[in-house]
Amino acid sequence: MTLALVRNELNRFLAEPSAEVLAIRGKWGVGKTYSWNRILEDANRRDRISRKRYAYLSLFGIGTLDELRFSLFEQSINRSLIGKPPTLDTFRDNASQLSMSLGRKAWRLVSSTPYMKSVSPALEAVSFFSIRDMLICLDDLERRSESLSARDVLGLVSLLKEQRNCKVVLLLNDGEDGLEDFEKYREKVVDVELLFDPTAKECSEIAFHETTPLYQSVGELSERLGITNIRTLKKIERLVGLVESRLSDLGQDVTHQVLHSLVLYGWCHYRADDPAVPPLDYVQNIGYVLFGLGGRDDLTDDEKAWNTKLQNYGYQVTDELDEVLANAVRTGYVVDAEFDEAAWKKNQQVIAAKATGSFSDAWRTYHESFNNDQDAVVKALYESFKLNAKHVTPTNLNGTVCLFRELGEDAKADEIIDFYVDIRADEPELFNLDDYPFAGDISDAAVREAFGKAYEGTQVPEPVKDVLLRLCGSNGWSDKDEVVLANVSVDEYYELFKAENGRHLTGIINACLRFGQFSNASERQKKIAADATEALVRIGNESAINARRVKKFGVEVDSGA
Repeated sequence: MTLALVRNELNRFLAEPSAEVLAIRGKWGVGKTYSWNRILEDANRRDRISRKRYAYLSLFGIGTLDELRFSLFEQSINRSLIGKPPTLDTFRDNASQLSMSLGRKAWRLVSSTPYMKSVSPALEAVSFFSIRDMLICLDDLERRSESLSARDVLGLVSLLKEQRNCKVVLLLNDGEDGLEDFEKYREKVVDVELLFDPTAKECSEIAFHETTPLYQSVGELSERLGITNIRTLKKIERLVGLVESRLSDLGQDVTHQVLHSLVLYGWCHYRADDPAVPPLDYVQNIGYVLFGLGGRDDLTDDEKAWNTKLQNYGYQVTDELDEVLANAVRTGYVVDAEFDEAAWKKNQQVIAAKATGSFSDAWRTYHESFNNDQDAVVKALYESFKLNAKHVTPTNLNGTVCLFRELGEDAKADEIIDFYVDIRADEPELFNLDDYPFAGDISDAAVREAFGKAYEGTQVPEPVKDVLLRLCGSNGWSDKDEVVLANVSVDEYYELFKAENGRHLTGIINACLRFGQFSNASERQKKIAADATEALVRIGNESAINARRVKKFGVEVDSGA
């Protein structure tokens, strides 16, 4: 049933003076409670509610009928307070209602007694007499305590309708345990049953109050993914709010990317328990799979379905700006400096690309037809790449190279690698794959080798002692660290160990020797440990005391010490 039909029926129900029981059913999270509250508040503003008092009550955790009855009294409010937070006046109003139900003399007797604790059970019991001629909404029937049966709840609902002239609304989550008795007895109690099954468009209209172009775009993106969970949509709305003020200086293309990625990532993160939704990790590490490049041949059925959804959504690859946005979704906050830097870089890339002809436009010649036009596609990508190389990311380079190789264009692939390294030579950190967040997506060996050589050629080797001191306090190291240590001779290790006096000596030696302790140590790692060990043997052979000193590192010498 569409939201419009549900709204019309609820408005009829609220305005109709006769007692009635109405049930609204739907999947968890589609916004039944949220929509009920909005429709109720709107009807109240228009003075289209037939009852003067109202009570909303979630049955979550309620264990007895007595508790349920008294909770209805506690939650009872004057219709004028609908949509407003409860106050002390609410309780006073309830007390007034109770006094009228009991009669003034009886109420004075109960409320003035010095033995109030002893009469409180009686007070709870008689308070239920004030529940009449009311509008009541009971939510979360399936989440009540096991000690309270749905049959008893429905019996009370029937009493409220038949004997107390109340109008009662039941909000029910389909597919949840605990509704068996409801299914059995509903025909005897429920007069009208509505299926709340809004479309993704209707859910976005429910969730997003803002009507600005920004939130209209967010709504359209959420509709494209088919998001119908209101809680997820509200969380996405919050994420957009975190960056909204920072979008004004960005171009339309970058703003669209921010919204496009936030909606997708929010859906993936907040619906992680839904097997139909791709995990956020999967999307972040998608690489060029959606381009038909570098993917596995053994994709699961879920992965195939996820890829289809991502392609239909228009997702392609994850870039540096996306990485910042994904981290914001996970943590719930945005690191402003990181976002501003990544967004500014992306904006500059887009501006430059528009001036020379977008590299993305060139890729459309590959994506958007089944023409037998390999030569034309390769030519378009090759020429556009050279025009835009200053603004092409390493992952885009890798994707283009992989496509060229698969199409038998190895010469052009190697040529654009060399061209890229030459034209970006003034950006040495670009070639540092150790610090590149998408280094795992750089799959072409020639690209990795060219980047390694380009980066090493710009680096001044770090002093050996500095490298070892850094490794003392860390369990990690880089290829660059290994290269530095492997180029140290036995004589240099000897001089280094002899020259070091103090608390760092043990750490420096152990940092060298641990490279030989790995079960799968590489030849380079074995050389580091072997050269350091030989230097220690030489030191141990100098004297009996030094022989004992190196022995604690597992190094034996033939000095007779």
